[in-house]
Amino acid sequence: MSSKAAATRGRSRWGTVVAILLLIGALLAVLALAATRVAEQRIASMLGPRGQVGNVQVGIRQVVLTDVSVAGASGQSGARARRVELEPEWWTFLRHEAVFKRITIEGFDFAVVRSPDGGLQISPALQAALRAGEGADSKARRAGPIRVADLILRDGRLDYLDGAVSKPPHRIPFTAVAARLHPVTIPGDGSPSDMEFTGKIEDNRNGESTVRANGKVVVGGTDADMTVVARNMDVRYAAPYLAENGAGSLTGGSMDLDMKTVIVKRELKASGAVALHNLKFGGDGSLFSLPRKAVLAALKDKSGTVRFDFALAGRLDNPKFSVTRGFSAQVAQGFGHAIGVGAEGAAEGVTGAVKELGNALSDLLSPKP
Repeated sequence: MSSKAAATRGRSRWGTVVAILLLIGALLAVLALAATRVAEQRIASMLGPRGQVGNVQVGIRQVVLTDVSVAGASGQSGARARRVELEPEWWTFLRHEAVFKRITIEGFDFAVVRSPDGGLQISPALQAALRAGEGADSKARRAGPIRVADLILRDGRLDYLDGAVSKPPHRIPFTAVAARLHPVTIPGDGSPSDMEFTGKIEDNRNGESTVRANGKVVVGGTDADMTVVARNMDVRYAAPYLAENGAGSLTGGSMDLDMKTVIVKRELKASGAVALHNLKFGGDGSLFSLPRKAVLAALKDKSGTVRFDFALAGRLDNPKFSVTRGFSAQVAQGFGHAIGVGAEGAAEGVTGAVKELGNALSDLLSPKP
């Protein structure tokens, strides 16, 4: 009798344990469902009415979004990402504050836009969506920025649209883009972020072209301390920066660039080196502020490459100072110095070429009254 009672008590204990485990499992399932729903609502409120997410998966450490898209406004490029991994500070996230340990974005496609006044916007469509989301969720969320300790971008493409050098904006398409910013605050609070960037220029006619940049930037501000290295850039993408008034005359060739740029309180200092390879020209008139005939004659005596150094300095808010015009003038001066050495021999048999080149260099380098 006692053995049967013991067996009954044993089965009862096991039944209780199983029931508790089932209850815990059900509770965890409910919590997981609730967490997923909360995360979906938080993401939807952040992206606003223009954002769409294919799927949301919530784990213990992170939230994974797939097939994310944000529609742009009229005439504005949208933004897309194949996968976004969010690692939030959960307590702040559930309190409607956007604080993240890490955000990783893979397979993205968006635009970086430089306005005619020189202002830079990273993915205007996404920024507009975040602003719209803040407005729609203003009652539930404390007014405050999005803070990310580490922002990582992988395997993406972007279009750089520069409205400061041409209208419509000059476009440079990048692919295989990888970048990292840490830490990041949006909108910017004036704090510097460490930045790394690598990418390849899409549709480059001369083979593979790479661009690398690293240093510090102030998101939403102008202060920066950056080093940029470009290799084998198709001259059609570089032309508006090389020759302000004669970019259309450059029909072929490539550029290598090494540049160091420091901006402190809107005071810019930049220096570096340019190498121009196998340039081809079309049309008539002048090139780099030099007579076209003289330039072509001088280039015949070169190996196909012209190298020179440059330096720029000025205040960004000075209307008499333009980075693009200043760089174009530096190119003209450097180009003249570079080809001037071999111009006399190269121009043999070309009537008047040396004289024209000498006069052009004299005009360019002589101080104006």
